[in-house]
Amino acid sequence: MLTALLPMGAMILLIAGIVYKKIKRDERRRMESELLAQQLHMQFSEKDDQGFLAQLQEFTLFKNVFGSRRRRSRIRNVLYGKVDDTTVALFDYSYVISTGKSSRRITQTVFFADDKNWYLPNFQLRPESWWGKVKQALGLQGAHEIPDNPEFSEKFDISSEFQSLLPKAFGPEVQRFLMEKPPVHLEGSNYYLLAYKPRKRLSSVEAQAFFQHCCEMVRLLKSDNRLELLNLADVQTPEALDLNAPTPIKKETGE
Repeated sequence: MLTALLPMGAMILLIAGIVYKKIKRDERRRMESELLAQQLHMQFSEKDDQGFLAQLQEFTLFKNVFGSRRRRSRIRNVLYGKVDDTTVALFDYSYVISTGKSSRRITQTVFFADDKNWYLPNFQLRPESWWGKVKQALGLQGAHEIPDNPEFSEKFDISSEFQSLLPKAFGPEVQRFLMEKPPVHLEGSNYYLLAYKPRKRLSSVEAQAFFQHCCEMVRLLKSDNRLELLNLADVQTPEALDLNAPTPIKKETGE
């Protein structure tokens, strides 16, 4: 009987070890995210207290795709605040993807911007893939282009219900910026913008660089729409923001 119990005991120890490692890994991630929030002068919440998951259900990132089913979606380790008049957030989005025979949890870092003073046409932008080119060649997918910039159109697949509005949203400066920086996936709709690297959870160092990259991109998008530029030096938490206060003067850094 003792011999029969040994495999069961070993299995219990194995499961307990896996659970313990996951708890420690999640705790380490939480601490790293909280420290990053402090460095960026943003607020931190371990859970989705802002209700981002409910807000963003219409975006492709949060939908079921290609016959697979996304279950147990959640947002954690949320950094949030304001850059000038734009609400920004950085968080871990995870979900379990299931095809019926197997399932696995995917976690990735997502940047979110919300600004009621701008307008973005519904669009998706991602680096052009070989499969996208094959579908275009077979006539299964239309070619979406930005006029007067074939190099940008060759590098990125950009689609929208309102193709005629894309050149305004993606002006020359935005196009140049996206071509010079590491490519990301973008989704926009009205006053919402998402940016992410598919299925990639960024380290703290990577996340900080990604956040700054996304803020600069938002600044350029707003600039192309002739709206007030973002002040990347002044990231403020909601409690610290006074909407009636005069716009602060940026200090000279000597750089």
